[in-house]
Amino acid sequence: MRFKRKEIIFSGFAALAFSLGLGASVALAQQINVAPESTTVAGRTAMAISYPEGPALSVKFKGTERLPKANGEAKVERKRGMTEIEIELDEMKPATYFGGDYSTYVLWVVSPEGQTGNVGEFILRGNRSKLNVSTPQQTFALFVTAEPHFLVSTPSRFVVLENTRPTANLTGQMIKDSTIKYRAYEGAYDFRRETLVGESEAKGETRSDVRQAIVSVKLAERAGAKDFAVSELGKARVALEKTLEASEANVDPKQLMILGHETVRLSVEAEKLARERSFQAALENERNQRAATISSLKVSIEKAESDAERARLEQERKTLELEIERNARNAAQAKADETARLMAEESRKREAAEQRAAQLAQEKLLTEQQASAAAQAAAQRAAQLAQEKLLAEQAAAAAVAQANASANQSKEEAERIRRERDEAKSRLQSALGAIVETRTTARGIIVNLPDILFDVNRATLKPQTKETLSKICGIMQVAGAYKMSIEGHTDSTGSDAHNQVLSERRAKSVFDYLSTCGLQASTLSSKGLGETQPLDTNDTAQGRQKNRRVEIVIEDQPGVAQIPQQ
Repeated sequence: MRFKRKEIIFSGFAALAFSLGLGASVALAQQINVAPESTTVAGRTAMAISYPEGPALSVKFKGTERLPKANGEAKVERKRGMTEIEIELDEMKPATYFGGDYSTYVLWVVSPEGQTGNVGEFILRGNRSKLNVSTPQQTFALFVTAEPHFLVSTPSRFVVLENTRPTANLTGQMIKDSTIKYRAYEGAYDFRRETLVGESEAKGETRSDVRQAIVSVKLAERAGAKDFAVSELGKARVALEKTLEASEANVDPKQLMILGHETVRLSVEAEKLARERSFQAALENERNQRAATISSLKVSIEKAESDAERARLEQERKTLELEIERNARNAAQAKADETARLMAEESRKREAAEQRAAQLAQEKLLTEQQASAAAQAAAQRAAQLAQEKLLAEQAAAAAVAQANASANQSKEEAERIRRERDEAKSRLQSALGAIVETRTTARGIIVNLPDILFDVNRATLKPQTKETLSKICGIMQVAGAYKMSIEGHTDSTGSDAHNQVLSERRAKSVFDYLSTCGLQASTLSSKGLGETQPLDTNDTAQGRQKNRRVEIVIEDQPGVAQIPQQ
């Protein structure tokens, strides 16, 4: 399945649903809802079981109102301080059917105290799924939820399965009530149906790695990453670009999963940082507003004439600090909720416009059909149909104009990305050129390490060479994962075999040093070319010296290097 990158990242849910194959009919789009979730912690009761050491217990799972026919069974065995869980689910339907942000299913372990832990993701094969996981906990309940992605840290309210009493005859303290505490995403999770009753089951393996990557970036944006985690959000978007490109290229599903998971990981990091930085900004603002009170209390504490008075003032200061922190958290949360609300509202407006455009297209078709069928009708009816057709054509023309404007905007965006890539390449060459000789070729940027950086007929790096390579390494660590080919060259002095071995050894010395200075070895390669590619004549000492060199070829690649502007 192919994905259109820019439209998915920046458009509303309707475009997302279309790209993910969820259907794009007007009737379906009209069912999409945005459920505003309270950030107050909610709860539900589950059956917690204390598993003894040794025997393996069988535990059944039953579906909730969201997936009532779903069922499952888990084999749970406690041994050597760990509890191993083998669980198999049946009568399942893809989580994507809930629509909106929901993409996958996650298994949760919850203690009697209400502490939840994400222990694994279910991959559906048809209507079934298996999962083998473990937990250090001994007493816990198990439940399954629909989630936006596999790295969620708190369960959503879309619980689809819960464990029941084990088949073994357990009594006494081995069964307890456990309260599942959960909260939905700060702001909202989009969805289009609360239950999958009536939905058909899927065939074959159902993977949602690309969808999870898309949704995770969207959730990071909702959390305020555009303002508070710009760099981290940028990395997540770059990772998403790579994931979408791989999807378009129909790469191996395992590789696509790795790329999708990396996007989710970066998005979650951006989301967490955005929330924390938003809170810190709100905290700083709150402290500034209370600066006079804080300063006054500090002076009063310093001037206190008794220990009792000082203790009272210290307690007052601590109470004030707690109040400041509470107010800051409330303010940060309110801002995050407002951001999410505005994004949801914008998404709904886009959906409404798209629905209206689709409706107008359908109306046009219907009008044309009616006009053909009513050709022999009265003149008044014919005039009325003609007027309706004109209105429909005007609406269609407006839709076409809008589509053309969107196409132009996409073209401008592509040109901007190309310019940024060229500018980044220029900055990279400028940064390297300040250290060592460089030149640009069709293969990419070539960094020239002259023969003077090595001892005569030796491949050992001189201190000066190591210093130069360290600077190059530092620049390339900032620039990103460019592929680098290290190529050794000699003059024609000596035998072909000697020259080949010397060129290979010198290239390998540079390769080894760069591999240990922080660059990924997987992005590096080395080879010796002997005397086969001279830059100058070998008939003069100057020409031969110029031919003795090691070149680092920095290959062109998609993406934008992160070299800062000078």
